[in-house]
Amino acid sequence: MAEEDLLPTTLEVLGAAGEFPACPSRGPLRSIILAMTGQDVRRCSSCAGCECLTAPGMDLTVGEIVRAAARDDPQALTCATLWTCEDLLLRPIPCSSGLALDSIMIALQHEAELRGLAPAEAPNP
Repeated sequence: MAEEDLLPTTLEVLGAAGEFPACPSRGPLRSIILAMTGQDVRRCSSCAGCECLTAPGMDLTVGEIVRAAARDDPQALTCATLWTCEDLLLRPIPCSSGLALDSIMIALQHEAELRGLAPAEAPNP
């Protein structure tokens, strides 16, 4: 069986009411990010140091995404920012808590792709 056959479709993931069911086989986002990157998103101190980083097309700030991932909030995987912040990922993103924010964003992109939540084509900023 191909890997694509094992992955849920976007409709299966979001459900009829648009809620974000847990992917029991994958676990909560904070655990997935920790396993993929060694970064514990719960360490985010909400200092707002990364809030000034912006790129065209962003709907959430990097800090909002990290905090959403820590809460296992669906916005961490469905926000447009994951696919419009490529320029930000080309350089280290400052974090007073010592989190490797670029690694976290890449892990979230990967997880969104695995869950079938990535856009068909990444938008152009």
